[in-house]
Amino acid sequence: MENKRHRCVFYRCVKQTKTFKYLGSCITEDGKTTSDVRQRIGQAKAAFHKKKTLFCSNNMNIELRKQLIKSLVWSVALYGAETWTVSKNDKKRIEVFEMWCWRTIRRG
Repeated sequence: MENKRHRCVFYRCVKQTKTFKYLGSCITEDGKTTSDVRQRIGQAKAAFHKKKTLFCSNNMNIELRKQLIKSLVWSVALYGAETWTVSKNDKKRIEVFEMWCWRTIRRG
């Protein structure tokens, strides 16, 4: 009873899917991590916006704001990154997000 969308494992048939979540990471059938990179950047942007008034405060030293972003935003963005296979486009996407963070705090 094995077809293209089902696989039998230990005498049980399981449905094959294009993507699934495992330990917070998005696993795709082609092994690419682009969707995971996009998802992480989205979560990091949400973390940034939660503390935007703090990060953009001109009353606080810029170096302290940078350290806060590294600990509160980049920890979210790069969670699980050691397992990613990063393409040129993914690398560019991460760099664009980084520059967006620094530009936003400089504008205040």
